[in-house]
Amino acid sequence: MGKPLMPLMVVCILLAFPLAGCTEEIVDEPKIDAEELVQVETPCSAPSEPINQSMTVVLVNGEERYFRLTAPSSDAGTKLPVILAFHGGGDAEEDFPQQEEFDDLAEQEKFIMAYVIAEDDRTASEGEWFLNSAATSRDDNDFAETIVDELSKVYCVDQDKLYAIGYSLGSMFTYEVACQLNSRFAAVASFAGTMPVSPATCDLYGSMAVMHIHGKLDLIIDYDEDWDWKDGEHEGVGTMSNIPGMIDYWADKSNCQDENSHYHLDIEHIVHSDCSNGVLIEHYGLEFGGHTWPGEISGTETYQLIWQFLTQFSN
Repeated sequence: MGKPLMPLMVVCILLAFPLAGCTEEIVDEPKIDAEELVQVETPCSAPSEPINQSMTVVLVNGEERYFRLTAPSSDAGTKLPVILAFHGGGDAEEDFPQQEEFDDLAEQEKFIMAYVIAEDDRTASEGEWFLNSAATSRDDNDFAETIVDELSKVYCVDQDKLYAIGYSLGSMFTYEVACQLNSRFAAVASFAGTMPVSPATCDLYGSMAVMHIHGKLDLIIDYDEDWDWKDGEHEGVGTMSNIPGMIDYWADKSNCQDENSHYHLDIEHIVHSDCSNGVLIEHYGLEFGGHTWPGEISGTETYQLIWQFLTQFSN
C-alpha cells in the first residue's frame, strides 16, 4: 500500500530544495542607515553646524562600526573637547542615561558627544565591550581612537581634552580607556562599573583623572566584594575589583598624597588629591543607591557633575 506514495514524496522533496535555496538568497542582514563623516581640509578654519544624534559609520580594522554623533554649532577656531559615551550591556539601541541633557549641554558648553555602539554578534565569553584582560581587547580601543581620529578630520577637536564616560558594562570599559589610552585621553567618569583586580596592562603613559559613582546596594556589580566575572562565563577576564579597592588602585597609581572623605546626607564623597600631573581620583558612594543611573548627586544633576569633573583636566 505504501509504494504508490513514493513518487509523490520524491516530487515534494525535489520541489522543496529550490524553494529553500530561494529563501536563503533573499535573507539579508539589515543594513544600518548611517552617515559617513565628510572630511574638511582645515577643520579649525571653518565653523561647525549643530548635529543631534546622527548615526555615523567609521571603518575600524576593515569592519564597519557605528556611533551616534551630537556636535555643537561653533565659530571657526573653537576647539571642541570630545566625550565618548559607552552604553551598558544590552543597551546598544537604548538612549544613554540623561542623553538629552548631555546633548543640550554639548551645545551650551561646545563639546562633541559620541555615543559608541557595541558590536551585536559577540559571544557570551567575549562580552559586548572587550575588557583589559581579554585577548582581543584591542578591538574596541582601536574603535575609540578611530572615532577621535575621524572626528578630527571634520571638527576642530581639542586633542588635549578627550574624555570617556560609561554606565554599567560601559563603565567597566572606561577603565580600559583609562589603562590603555591614557596617552590621549585625559579623564574618565562613570557609574556602576569596575575593572579587573589584575589588569593585563595598565601603564600610565600620560595622566588619568578618574571619577567613579556607585550605589552601595548595587546587586549587579558588587560594591564591597571582589567577584568573578559572571562566574567564569567571560573567560580570561578574571577577578573584578570591589569599588573601594578600585579607587585606591587609581590613587596609588597616580601617586596621590592626600585623601579627604566626608558625607553629605546619604552620599560618601572621597577625593584623592595632590596626585601626579594634578589629577584627582574622586568617588561618590551612594548609601542607598542601586544599579540605576541617579538623576542627581548631592543636589547636582549627574550629567553636570560629570562634565564639571572632566573639563578640569587636559592631557
